[in-house]
Amino acid sequence: MTSRRPSPRARTVGRSAALVAVVLAGLFVAFRHIGQQTLYPDELTYLSAAWDYVHGTFTANLEHPPTAKYLYGIAQLVLGPGGLAPRLVATSAAFGTGVVLFLWLRRPVGFWAALAAAGLWWLTPRGDKPTWGDVASGAAARIDRLALLEPVMVFFAVLALALTWRWAVGPARSGRRTLDPGSGGSTAARAFAGWPWMALAGAAFALSVTSKVSTAVLLVAIAAVPVLLRQWWRLLAGGVVAAVAFAVVFVVVYVPVGGVRAIQYMLDFQDEHNLKGHVTQVLGRDYQHSPWWANFVYLQQGIGWTMLVVVVLGITCAVVIRPDRLVAVLGIALGSLIVFYCTVGVALPHYYDAWMPFALALAAIGYVRLARVRPPVTAVLAGVLVAATVVPAAQLAVAVEQARPAGLAALQPALARHDAADARVLFAKLNRPAFAVYFLSDRGFMQYVNSGQYRVVVEGTDDRFPMTPALRTFLTEHRSEFDSFRVDDLRVWVMRDGRSFTMTKTGPVEG
Repeated sequence: MTSRRPSPRARTVGRSAALVAVVLAGLFVAFRHIGQQTLYPDELTYLSAAWDYVHGTFTANLEHPPTAKYLYGIAQLVLGPGGLAPRLVATSAAFGTGVVLFLWLRRPVGFWAALAAAGLWWLTPRGDKPTWGDVASGAAARIDRLALLEPVMVFFAVLALALTWRWAVGPARSGRRTLDPGSGGSTAARAFAGWPWMALAGAAFALSVTSKVSTAVLLVAIAAVPVLLRQWWRLLAGGVVAAVAFAVVFVVVYVPVGGVRAIQYMLDFQDEHNLKGHVTQVLGRDYQHSPWWANFVYLQQGIGWTMLVVVVLGITCAVVIRPDRLVAVLGIALGSLIVFYCTVGVALPHYYDAWMPFALALAAIGYVRLARVRPPVTAVLAGVLVAATVVPAAQLAVAVEQARPAGLAALQPALARHDAADARVLFAKLNRPAFAVYFLSDRGFMQYVNSGQYRVVVEGTDDRFPMTPALRTFLTEHRSEFDSFRVDDLRVWVMRDGRSFTMTKTGPVEG
């Protein structure tokens, strides 16, 4: 007795139901409690610059390109100043990245691979700390729910590559004669066929690079599309069209902030930053120049071991099982970004987000092709591996649902409950940009000051700035004079009865 294959209607209903379910879950992860996450110092920098830009002042944060900040500034004009409006832009861009992946991959690799790629992108964690699942830590469970530059940069980069692919392969079906590859016509006509797609690709690539310059390396992947398809004349013609569109958008974006002067400032700043390095902590050790493998540590901490194993195995399957030109293009994009980020002198916990759409797309393709090798055995194996992502996806959903202001964002109400709402505060194991978001310079101070009176001491979790022995000894010897309590991951000491202590060159003293 042979099993019946589902009817076309049943397949359509099943696919539609799956798509709706994944889209709704993706919208939940993207937008639920989007304004509740503790504001990050980098967000404050970009939001302040964005607000200045839309009010005619173009001097802040020129070390990075302006496009994402333009969008964040416009959002604040429409919805009001603060973090919510820019975060809506960032998370919309991230959700849009999943939409582009689905629309791009549906034709060359099929509905289920496209949905898997979009679903993995929408529903799985990409945190910036290993504690992303603990809301009290204040860590972001999803980098692209923050108003950073990466969400906008990534969206336009994926869009540029998808548009380039669409231009190169032409329409799947058409009821009319076209000038896409293979349709006839003169050499010039064939070379420039579908040129609006490359114009859009060039514009999208410009918007990506002018959000953050890191994705400039994807030029290699974009150029590889016609090369792999052996479309030599179209490489030249499409390159000219894309270059013109890129140049026009690039100039329009950069003229308001100073044009060549702003570009030179950015390049000089980034060269100096790369030369001097940036203190980061990797596996408990401080590095002035990040080791090349730091990005992989941050990747594991941000997505977890389960996701890491699933992604690596999926990519392996894509490369081994009937690799084609699409796999090659995605692999080139992934590889170029990994090489770039592993060879610069600075690595931060959110940088890996730039290459994740290409990694997840490859993993999705790999598992769909694994399922077809020797069904039902390989189909079950692929299903089990993909199903394993339900666990981290559920952890992410819980973190999103429980999102709230935590740590420093919740400190001021706690101080008010201890009659210390206006008290001056010393911060240990925290750097100034972290607490300056919530405590102005006349109230919040790093522990290294040698003058002034203070009533509150707050200890954070940044091991780059450990509490000084003198301050630690003072708190121990005078513990009976302090109320001690915790605010999420912060430890707080408030001197009783409104009293305060004085900081001197040798450390804190009474009175």
